Amino acid sequence: MIMRAASIAAALLTSAVATSAAEPSQDLATVPQGRWVEIHRQSTSDAVRFTRQAHAGAAFDSKRGRLVIFGSDEHGEDWSNAPLFFDPVARVWTRAYPDDDPSTYRVDAEGIPVAGVEGNHPWAMHTMGAVVYHAGLDALVVASFPEHMKPGRFTDAMTHVWPAIRRHPTWLFDLARGAWRPLPAKAEHFFPYAAAYDPERGVVIGYKATGVFELGGNPLRWEKILGPGLLGYHVNVAFDTSRGALVAFGTNTNGNDIVVYEPRLRRQRMMPTPGLRPPPAQARPMAFHPGIARTVVLIDRRADEPGANGRAFAETWLYDLGNDAWTRHPATLPFRLGMNYNLVFDSVHDLLLLVAGGRDRATSVWALRL
Repeated sequence: MIMRAASIAAALLTSAVATSAAEPSQDLATVPQGRWVEIHRQSTSDAVRFTRQAHAGAAFDSKRGRLVIFGSDEHGEDWSNAPLFFDPVARVWTRAYPDDDPSTYRVDAEGIPVAGVEGNHPWAMHTMGAVVYHAGLDALVVASFPEHMKPGRFTDAMTHVWPAIRRHPTWLFDLARGAWRPLPAKAEHFFPYAAAYDPERGVVIGYKATGVFELGGNPLRWEKILGPGLLGYHVNVAFDTSRGALVAFGTNTNGNDIVVYEPRLRRQRMMPTPGLRPPPAQARPMAFHPGIARTVVLIDRRADEPGANGRAFAETWLYDLGNDAWTRHPATLPFRLGMNYNLVFDSVHDLLLLVAGGRDRATSVWALRL
């Protein structure tokens, strides 16, 4: 049985980690400008089907031109611990390996929680905004840990192994080899916060209530740059490559302030942002669009709000750091998103890609050209 499972996993992995460089798709070039378009919805004909996890994070693998999701709602109810890949050209989901049965969850000789027959996968965990594609390493960086698996919080499923844990590492998933490895350096966790990649310096920047941290150097290690942070948990971030700055939005108490971290100055500041602002929010989909030099944020609106005309929907807002100004784009989604960290910029096709859905709605992928 184990050999058969391993062979199935190997076949899936071969599909998932193809290393050919991405090329633009002629079909995706026809996505109209200025409105959200659903380009895929999972159905019974899909080989890979899953319920989108509200606590999962996403990134864009620019080398292969695909969207990547990793994360779980955990709580002892969901055991999703495999990266999921969406190819926008083929409109197909694949996975790195079948999700590991919780019976394989254990703690290895180094005191690290691991899963799978070979003990080489991380546990299912909330990841929120802490899933980042590191182009320099060609790897997925996951700077989170299964905090809600702690016995007595939401589940006692791991009571028998939790006491043996000595450390929760930052995990790297090598996209060329399809293999995980835990970083040996002391971890910083961004559950339930967020992180983004600074391509100019080749570092990951993490933002949380205790401060700003950077993952860089050789060997890789986390360094605290400054603190404390200026926003609470359920913040999300994007890296503005036009200004070389991290843009943070949202907080657990709901807010519409923008906080900016400028690496060159090692400075963070809350922007004054006079004039128009989006409604206060938290845990919002967020991505930087380099073509228009704007950070894109999606904001839910309730059907009973003024101007909603009885419809629940999500608005598209654009933040211009250069002018510290918001504009509302007319593109809307015909439903609310709830907690969602699954918006990415597809640099191959010049599109924003959003994964939506949940327990009451099939998982779907939407595209917006700006």
